[in-house]
Amino acid sequence: MNIDKWEKHYHKLGIDTSAICRDGVFDKEEWKNVNKKILFIMKEVNKWKGGDLKTLFKDGPKYQMWHTISRWAGGILNNFPKYEEIDEWSARKANIKKIASINLKKTSGEAFSNMSIINAYAHTDKELLLEQIDEIQPEIIVACGTFDSVIWLLDLKVNPDRIYLDKINPDKLSRYPVFEKSRNIWVIPWVHPCRVDNRKTYDKLKDLFAKIP
Repeated sequence: MNIDKWEKHYHKLGIDTSAICRDGVFDKEEWKNVNKKILFIMKEVNKWKGGDLKTLFKDGPKYQMWHTISRWAGGILNNFPKYEEIDEWSARKANIKKIASINLKKTSGEAFSNMSIINAYAHTDKELLLEQIDEIQPEIIVACGTFDSVIWLLDLKVNPDRIYLDKINPDKLSRYPVFEKSRNIWVIPWVHPCRVDNRKTYDKLKDLFAKIP
């Protein structure tokens, strides 16, 4: 994340530059050696003005949602072993450092996200968001409750008759589409990691990745 460019961009818009939350690759050394480069696209941080995601995970994941993401990452990176294996603390601690994550909205939000505001930011910041994604060079993007936005951000060639679920519904997870590809990246529509059934979503994610061409 080129913080200078973001600060100049927000300064021109009259947005408080001290509110920018930094994100991207969590551990550059781990990222160099990882077998699959996974980028999780999220919405915004919760009440953390000027925060830096990379500082959160030196000692392992914090907060429920990042524990969940570390399990999903562990599955994707290791061809989905048994849930008990990726749920081990040592696995969660290791796998959270092997991913990248960005927010569509770079300033802090509240406990409940307003997607109209997030989309407005993402539209205004589109050029810098695309530049950030290109710098990260992911092979896989997991859009966590953000796929509707990622469709236009990456100009995905989607079938408009498909149903994309933005909220967790365990009974309908099998209705998720398979994959879309853009910029030579597989883009996976997925749920937000808050308040989910960890084992069930892990198994459903495993089923999705089994369909990858």
